[in-house]
Amino acid sequence: MINNREIKLINSLKRKKNRIEEGLFVVEGEKNVEELIHSSFQILDIYATNNWNSEVEHHLISEKDLGRVSSLTTPNKVIALVKTPKQASINLNITSLVIDGVNDPGNLGSIIRTANWFGINQVICSNNSVDKFNPKTIMASMGSIFKTNVFYTDLKNYLKESKLPIYGALLQGDSIYDTLFNDPSILLLGSESHGISKELIPLITNKTTIPGGENTESLNLGVSAAIYCSEYFRQKN
Repeated sequence: MINNREIKLINSLKRKKNRIEEGLFVVEGEKNVEELIHSSFQILDIYATNNWNSEVEHHLISEKDLGRVSSLTTPNKVIALVKTPKQASINLNITSLVIDGVNDPGNLGSIIRTANWFGINQVICSNNSVDKFNPKTIMASMGSIFKTNVFYTDLKNYLKESKLPIYGALLQGDSIYDTLFNDPSILLLGSESHGISKELIPLITNKTTIPGGENTESLNLGVSAAIYCSEYFRQKN
């Protein structure tokens, strides 16, 4: 069974500051935990209700106690305590989805899931982006967080160092459907509110845009990422 100390620890990890201090994060739900189990991430403990159908070693937790530690409106059978891995080195020679200033954890999770679906195994975020181990990010990724390398770095330095063509998503540029994407390449998108940072725009080698109507100011960042990844995947295959 779970004790009060463990409950307090798990609840504290809902805050980024505590996740950093403890070097731990939490994974919830059957799908995410199943993907976690088959990954290289180090699991410290798993707590599950008696209706979780798995032979993996775990501690029993009551529905009531699961509700006390869960970030979900409807807790989903199992929760895991995981050690935060050290950030590896960015690979400068593979296609990367680069996000400048993503603030919504659900958006980041969806972007990671999208990148994974289209075979892009590296997502690079600006240092001011939301934490990839935010519970909402992990949940929205539906397990893709454990299959995709997600990095945080100074994007200006990274883009200068990379030798790959940089396709930037702007309001004005060549239609992505008229653009021949290089393989490998960098797909660069900015936040919904500010777009790509001004300091990064001169580094873009190919200014591109998603053609559409004029009834709204911008697309959701997750939707834009999906469109870019889809077109890149279509051309590559």
